[in-house]
Amino acid sequence: MVPKPQFNLFRSVRNKLLILMITLSLLPLLGMSVFSYLTGRRQIHERIRLSLVKMAQDTADKLDLLLGGKREEIHSMATTYPLIYQGINEKNRESLVLLLNNYCFNSDVYDLLIVLDKSGRIVGINTVDRNLVPFSEAKLSEIIGQDISRFPEEQGLFAASITGHNHHQDWYQSKLVQKIYQYGSVDRSHRYNIALSEPIRDPRTREVVGVWINILNWSHFQAILDNVEMDLADLDLRTGYSFMTAKDADTIIGHKYRSNRYSDTKEIRNGAQDFYHTSLTGNYGLRSLHNAIRGRERDFEYDFQGSRRLAGLAAINDLSFGWIIGVEVDESDVFRPVKALSYWLIGVTILLAVLVVFFTYVIAGGITVPLKIMTRSASRIAQGNLDERVPIRSSDELGMLAATFNDMAQSLSVREIQLQELNKNLENMVRDRTLELENSHEALKRAYLDLQSAQEQLVQTEKMASLGQLVSGIAHEIKNPLNFIYGNTGFLADYTAKLQQLVESFERLPSISDEDRSQIARMQEEMHYGFIKEDLKILIDNFTEGARRINTIVTDLRTFSRMDTDTITEVDLHAALEMSLNLLRNQYKNRIEIHKEYGEIPKILGYSGKLNQVFMNLLSNAFHAIQGNGDVWIRTRLSDHAVEVEIQDNGAGIPKENLSRIFEPFFTTKPVGQGTGLGLSISYGIIEQHRGRIIVTSEPMKGSSFVVRLPVDQEKPA
Repeated sequence: MVPKPQFNLFRSVRNKLLILMITLSLLPLLGMSVFSYLTGRRQIHERIRLSLVKMAQDTADKLDLLLGGKREEIHSMATTYPLIYQGINEKNRESLVLLLNNYCFNSDVYDLLIVLDKSGRIVGINTVDRNLVPFSEAKLSEIIGQDISRFPEEQGLFAASITGHNHHQDWYQSKLVQKIYQYGSVDRSHRYNIALSEPIRDPRTREVVGVWINILNWSHFQAILDNVEMDLADLDLRTGYSFMTAKDADTIIGHKYRSNRYSDTKEIRNGAQDFYHTSLTGNYGLRSLHNAIRGRERDFEYDFQGSRRLAGLAAINDLSFGWIIGVEVDESDVFRPVKALSYWLIGVTILLAVLVVFFTYVIAGGITVPLKIMTRSASRIAQGNLDERVPIRSSDELGMLAATFNDMAQSLSVREIQLQELNKNLENMVRDRTLELENSHEALKRAYLDLQSAQEQLVQTEKMASLGQLVSGIAHEIKNPLNFIYGNTGFLADYTAKLQQLVESFERLPSISDEDRSQIARMQEEMHYGFIKEDLKILIDNFTEGARRINTIVTDLRTFSRMDTDTITEVDLHAALEMSLNLLRNQYKNRIEIHKEYGEIPKILGYSGKLNQVFMNLLSNAFHAIQGNGDVWIRTRLSDHAVEVEIQDNGAGIPKENLSRIFEPFFTTKPVGQGTGLGLSISYGIIEQHRGRIIVTSEPMKGSSFVVRLPVDQEKPA
């Protein structure tokens, strides 16, 4: 008696094949999966570490560049002052204030620019902020003419620079700035400053005659750190951000989390912890990070608030400030792709295991199928049953014979079916052929209409190109003489002020007799000297403003004339809208109020000249639709990876029966001689070329709304 095996699993050939195939296929697959997971994790960790170090160093370089530029600016300001003014005194205050206001507006980083005389008295200070908004006269009166000793930090700058040295004040809250500005409810980074000072020397004797102090707003340095956060978000590292410590490597002077920060992220909007002016060691117990920064390590890993952080570190080259920049990201955010990869590997392994079991089972079953199935099927086919098929389970001689029988039966069956179907469906075939011919005729007709529309657009494009060349030439010719007017108006104002000072100086001479003074007064009264003196300033200001506006219009004309229709470039839609408004000013000024509701939108890829033409057409139509006074709203927004530009008016509107025809070539509701009807048709074609669309809504007597939707990215031509 043959003993039974302990395991019935090995009694079947099918089961043996299954076990063998699973073992041979899954073991290498599991090994490759584990190796790929560990290798990918290590490479991602190393690349993120190097990226954080590079971002930290790039940020430090940007801060060095900003500090270096501001040091060069204050040196230029301090050395230029004695070349313009003879000494530091009260009589130059009015023109000095204009100079300081101009510096403040052009630099867009300074809170205050201060000029001190040798005794430490404040002689000059800017009277407007960076947006040319005037300060309170009451607050200015409390500062101008006062001694700098009232403000300890600025007093230290004065004391160092009056001895002939430039100096600086590191991160602090200026009480002088707090007297002028109201930064309490805005981003906390606006409440801090740094300051630079430079001695003012007499150009002949090199004697120090005063001190120049520039107080910079800290928000511009924080903005550089915030840009790193956006760069990390673009890399899908949403927990990443940049921070900065002071020279002591402990005090946090720049951070993502701060009070009143404007952001779309829910975490900051809900009032997260304020890290400004806190200590790494005292507030958070991050002694290890503090030691790593002091040890000038380039990268560091540490635990904070229950998560593992990776950080890249870099110090700025300006040792007088000595700030240290850190760029960090949560480790779970870094290894999120690796975690997803592990799930994929597990899923693929399970799927392959199922496939191996299935195919092995099928193949093993084919080997053990009895031959009687093939014999019975072959007999039925031989008797004329063409619907019978022999299941093919092998590639041996029996399988080849079964395949031959199957082919013969299939061929006969197909031919019989084809003859029957041909007789039944002959009429249907004729009808289908006729329908195909009709569809071909319609397609040919549509192609002809498309060709005609393209020809009309080509004619309009050629006209615009010729017009662009003419406008560019005229703008160039206007630009040259305009530069003389625009460039010399400032000298005219300066020379006029000096001539008035000279005349007034002669009047105050003690050698002039009373009779001569009376005669001078009569002459001044006859010629209206007082009126001329005041009106001359107004005339010069009008010249300056008029030249500036002409210069802006000419520049916009030259930009609009460059119809680069064959080149895809980055297009700033806000700039395009502003240029169109400048060129169409004559159509809406003094009667239509423009409401700009611009959102945060990126630049898009497109044909800038063609998009300018679209906005010109839409704005011009909106202005023409308003009879008399009215309003036009311009809105921009980002929606689902596309940019939307909406132009809405409260004009006459479009009748419902005409809405479906407004994009047809040569269709217009304007009187004869006021439009060709090609504007909206060409605009529609341009937007379609950009893979976008135009959405129109209108109601008679209430106005119309045109929404242009454009994708952010376009395919660049090869």
